[in-house]
Amino acid sequence: MGLSPYPAGDGRAWQPHGFTTDSAVFPLTGLQNSNIALHMQDVNNNNQLYVCTGTWAIQGNGSTGQAVFTPSVADVTTGYLGKPGLYKAYPVVTLATGPVGMDSQLLQVISEP
Repeated sequence: MGLSPYPAGDGRAWQPHGFTTDSAVFPLTGLQNSNIALHMQDVNNNNQLYVCTGTWAIQGNGSTGQAVFTPSVADVTTGYLGKPGLYKAYPVVTLATGPVGMDSQLLQVISEP
């Protein structure tokens, strides 16, 4: 993702994110944007889980495994993207066979003046 540190409450769309599992590209071909969700675990609070309600936009035909995330108002006000802290963030892709968690990254949400 390459977003850390992330300013709390920033609702702008993120840069395209590459989906990988075990360092291999995970193609998004044939999937709907709604098949993707961003999960965040609070590292300092027993890995409590928050599932973001923002939207994903798969780039091109999905073969490169790239998508852009736009946080929802809830994500940046009451969700973890609005709360300073350290989080493990990872997209989850839901396939017909079940959910697949992508590689995670630590995301530090900071308070800016």
